[in-house]
Amino acid sequence: MNASRIKFRIWAQGATDHVGHRTYLAQLLPHMQACVDPAFEVDFHTTTPSVTTVHALSEFRFSREVIRNAIRAERESYDVFFMNHFQDVGLYEARASVNIPVLGLGETSLLHACTLGRKLGLLAINHAFIPTHADQVRRYGLERRVAGIRAVNATMADWMEAFASPEKKAELEQVFVREARRLMDAGADVIVPTGGIPMMLFGAPGAHVDGAPIVNGVTVVLKAAEMAVNLRRLGAAVTSRVAHSGFALPNEKTLDEFLNHG
Repeated sequence: MNASRIKFRIWAQGATDHVGHRTYLAQLLPHMQACVDPAFEVDFHTTTPSVTTVHALSEFRFSREVIRNAIRAERESYDVFFMNHFQDVGLYEARASVNIPVLGLGETSLLHACTLGRKLGLLAINHAFIPTHADQVRRYGLERRVAGIRAVNATMADWMEAFASPEKKAELEQVFVREARRLMDAGADVIVPTGGIPMMLFGAPGAHVDGAPIVNGVTVVLKAAEMAVNLRRLGAAVTSRVAHSGFALPNEKTLDEFLNHG
């Protein structure tokens, strides 16, 4: 890291593109720019074709994009990389591939949410993602901190329309609040929308459902990225490199085979 550089650079990797998700990005990108501190600059990178289907193959394809772009980000002198995709696919592999900090929207949002209350309620954008989020909860060791996982079962077209139509947003928000209250009945006192899309729709500053804060993880992961850079400047470790951590760096042969044949 160049200590004399004027700006520290953040690579934000989206699973979205400027065509199918234009109404979402029209709110997301200005929000990111408004949140970033003056010492940092954030570059948002889209994915084409974007992740528009709910399927394991789509997630696997994006995970490869995450890993390759984390490597590219380090080679292009970015200081930190994060993916703006709650499922965190490829997170651990990317973290094991580079020396810069690598963060995921899901992990970062959930760990931050644990500082806000005792029990988390997760709200997905589609029922098909519930098993994925359950896997994440287990992976991060948060089973005892999560009261439940529910969904606002809407299509991607519904979500994109909600950014342009107040009526559609109100329709989805009614379902969001209903499902959040069901999570609260199960013990949740913090609501975590599981994606940048519902976070930007319903996670405005001060947003809550009957006193339970709604976590806008987009803000959280961006500020966590800045913190990771600042901590590294103070000598903090980027991540464990112990072999059994799974985050040991690859040798040149392994890296070459992945980039050229993976």
